[in-house]
Amino acid sequence: MKKRKGSIVDILPSMIMVIAAVMLIMVFFDLYQILSLNEDVKQIARKYMLTMETMGYLDPANQTTLVQELSDLQVTDIDLTGSTMSDAEYGNAVYLQISCKLPMEQLNMDGYDMLQFVFQDKSIPIRVRRMSTAKN
Repeated sequence: MKKRKGSIVDILPSMIMVIAAVMLIMVFFDLYQILSLNEDVKQIARKYMLTMETMGYLDPANQTTLVQELSDLQVTDIDLTGSTMSDAEYGNAVYLQISCKLPMEQLNMDGYDMLQFVFQDKSIPIRVRRMSTAKN
């Protein structure tokens, strides 16, 4: 048996596939983080929408705790404009609108050097809208 000489060409396709798989996994985790934060914001909005159904509006105390809970998720630029802040009579519509920005780190390759990876801070704007009927 004669020993065959190795070559970089033999291992190059495998290396490219490993690098591509690692990049796909990193993208998946970034997207999962965004989706998870978005779902957390929606769950908080649902909780306060149920409170608004009972009370007929979003009172200042609940407004403060809502903003605090969203801030605990590291959400920025929280805006509740469009939400029902005054008492809606029984049977009238109550609205909860939350506009905010979800923080994330985005992988960015600066320039043309494929081996230079840079993470940039970025924020994604989202808007959650809920409507129900006042039962107060």
